Amino acid sequence: MALRPCKVIVAGGGVAGLSLALMLEKHGIDYLLLEAYPKVVATVGAGIALAPNGLRIIEQLGCYEDLQKCSAGADQVHVRKPDGEPLWGQDEGLAQMSIERYGYTYVWMDRKSLLEVLYNNIADKSKILPNKRVDSVTHTDTGVDVRTTDGSTYSADIVVGTDGTHSKLRQEIARYAKDLGLSEDYAEEDKVAASYSCIFGMSDPVPGFPSRSLEFVMNEQFSYVLGAGPADRIYWFLMMKMKQTYYGADIPRFTEEDKKSKLQEHWDDHVTPNVRLSDLCERQLSTIYTPMPEFVYKKWHLGRIITIGDACHKVLPITAQGGNQALESAAAVVNGLMAALSPASGSGPLSQSEVKSMFERVQEIREPRTFDIIETTHKRQQLDAMETPELKKFMLTKYASLMPGALWKRWTETFIPAVSLNMLDLPARPKSIPFEDEALRNKGRNKVPVSHL
Repeated sequence: MALRPCKVIVAGGGVAGLSLALMLEKHGIDYLLLEAYPKVVATVGAGIALAPNGLRIIEQLGCYEDLQKCSAGADQVHVRKPDGEPLWGQDEGLAQMSIERYGYTYVWMDRKSLLEVLYNNIADKSKILPNKRVDSVTHTDTGVDVRTTDGSTYSADIVVGTDGTHSKLRQEIARYAKDLGLSEDYAEEDKVAASYSCIFGMSDPVPGFPSRSLEFVMNEQFSYVLGAGPADRIYWFLMMKMKQTYYGADIPRFTEEDKKSKLQEHWDDHVTPNVRLSDLCERQLSTIYTPMPEFVYKKWHLGRIITIGDACHKVLPITAQGGNQALESAAAVVNGLMAALSPASGSGPLSQSEVKSMFERVQEIREPRTFDIIETTHKRQQLDAMETPELKKFMLTKYASLMPGALWKRWTETFIPAVSLNMLDLPARPKSIPFEDEALRNKGRNKVPVSHL
């Protein structure tokens, strides 16, 4: 199918940016990716977990086999008390049960490994430009001009901001809104809230830590999420309730000294009965200490600019949905583009009104889902951090009796409404709980059996 002409600039080379670039290439849509840093795939961050909703898109992109080589699937799960003893657990078979239900299980890997897989699967590397930090975006009569800090200018029909929490593209949307007299509508930065901080860590194997595991450790006003990945490398997240909820510019930035102080404060925390935080720190490969904003912007786009991923919706790590939601939003953008660029929709370049309608449809599809995930994730974090006497009592006396049914129900509600790529084949994976869009595609063909929880 010959598409209408369109050039896309992708600003930012993280999970959202590289996955979007690969999607655009797979669909034959012209693009350039501008990455601010010298290396597109840098050794940054710690670990990342991909869930069935994200892995399905990864397989649509032809990356699943490569990802399996650098990841490890979770085969056991435990919810642990403050002393590290299991409150509830499944010691084996988690992977098989998850695959039978959803087609995939959770997998753990280095964030760098995921970026490498996405980058390596992009055929035309000349479309990926490092050392290109966006300085400004200017709307023209027919498109946009993107200027970078080195003085270069690139023209396109639309720009997609995939440049993270402190997004320059988000700032450009706000600046453009001011030019149009719409500042009040787009003045959202001061409403972004952060109630938690997190230390992300990655450590070499520690004797006694469960292999291929997904671990949740409860405590009062803080909690842990941990996972064992390839070669038993451990990825860990220490989530801490801050003294107050901060907003916008008042959200703190932490120093290395702040990080050292917090690690020392939690040095003797149990993550299992025989493994403490100190054991992880003594074998650490990297640690990052950062506040954790939670937000879904009400305004995702303006003119020919749209933001996705952490530039638009930011979720706490306890449900491992940050990267997965970035993949879904990238897929929604490409689905919208393919519909708009179809010859049946018209001819010639996209008009401003067509771009606006397309962006509105993307947000209409994605905003309710991201909002629900961020809201339910916040509630889950409150539970694991036992933030009130009532929550503590519930977690220590009633929670275990609800498992594993509550776990499967929560996962089903998170995975099943997911977005995938409309124009690419869905992986032929038998499953007892079909994704909603798979059920629609297979309606009347009985390819996917449906069972009840």
